[in-house]
Amino acid sequence: MGVAITPVAGKRDLEAFLQLPYDVYADDPHYVFPLLKQLREFLDPAHNPFFRHAETRLWLAHRDGRVVGRVGACVDRYHNEHWHETTGFFGFFECERDRATAHALLDTARDWLRGQGQTTMRGPLNFTTNHDNPGLLIAGEPSSPVTGMSYNPVWYQDLLESYPGLAKSRDLWAWRITADGFTLPERVLENAKQVFRGESDLKVRPIDKKDFRNEVELIRGLYNRCWHENWGFIPMDPDEFYFAGREMKTMVNENLLLIAEWKGEPVGFSMTVPDFNLALKRVRGRLFPFGIFRFLADRKKIVYARTLLMGVLPEHRHKGVDVLMVLRSYKAAVKGGITAGECSWILENNTAMNRILEKLGAKVYKTYRIYDLPLS
Repeated sequence: MGVAITPVAGKRDLEAFLQLPYDVYADDPHYVFPLLKQLREFLDPAHNPFFRHAETRLWLAHRDGRVVGRVGACVDRYHNEHWHETTGFFGFFECERDRATAHALLDTARDWLRGQGQTTMRGPLNFTTNHDNPGLLIAGEPSSPVTGMSYNPVWYQDLLESYPGLAKSRDLWAWRITADGFTLPERVLENAKQVFRGESDLKVRPIDKKDFRNEVELIRGLYNRCWHENWGFIPMDPDEFYFAGREMKTMVNENLLLIAEWKGEPVGFSMTVPDFNLALKRVRGRLFPFGIFRFLADRKKIVYARTLLMGVLPEHRHKGVDVLMVLRSYKAAVKGGITAGECSWILENNTAMNRILEKLGAKVYKTYRIYDLPLS
């Protein structure tokens, strides 16, 4: 019997959409199930301010009375206004190992985006580059994903790349670095000593959690200015940025959320978070009633971290600001028991950042791919 694609309509369909990964990844030792409560809030227009500037749709694939696939699509007004494009996104892709099912799902997303006046379909993204789990994992060691990064069966690459017209847009790299493999050139170390002794116009400080809302807004302003020319950038408004970062106040050591200042003016920032996926693995998407005890126990054992954002204003680049934030983050992470971590995601053609990471002793250990499909 053939596959049927139907839109997600109502709570029952949404739960089927959320539950599908439990079938796809039932026996996969590396998959980390997302917290269902958080995902429901993310997908709820009443909670997530993203929906104020975006149109989205979700679909399910059915075969013989079973849900065997899912996909979502999105048109983000902020993205298209910033880049003067008509690009829509597909994501939340999960599927049985069947090309016909995968292609039917992609056909559905394609047709809806075309009907919205879009001329390019890009993904997989859930929903955009501003959100977690970007791209398709296509290369790297078999291991669980870190917080906010993607994971999928190796055969998903065939499902997507066999779809007519879908082709690589960009690859994203994840760089791994270990505490004992971290290196810095002597010149950089000397500059760092001057900063830490207070003999420089550059200061690197942790965020002030007592003034968290204003600090988040300061970081948002830096984010929008640092990245506005970078491929994949989409501006974020105050409510959306706070929604994305609201849990960091209680979950993350402030010494891993840093702001760089030049003569008292903010010029850069970095965000490093413990890899909470290490504590979420046994929870299987549900903290309550008993998962919270497993999470709290495993949280104490986290020894891995992810630097997910680091930016410096264009006029203050090439002054070592980024390297000094890396060094300060490294010192705080090691003090907190972190033995290794990663910087992700980094565009494959971000030469400046990739060179810095290479000099620090990091290695590319995973690659994620984003695809484009012309719709005209």
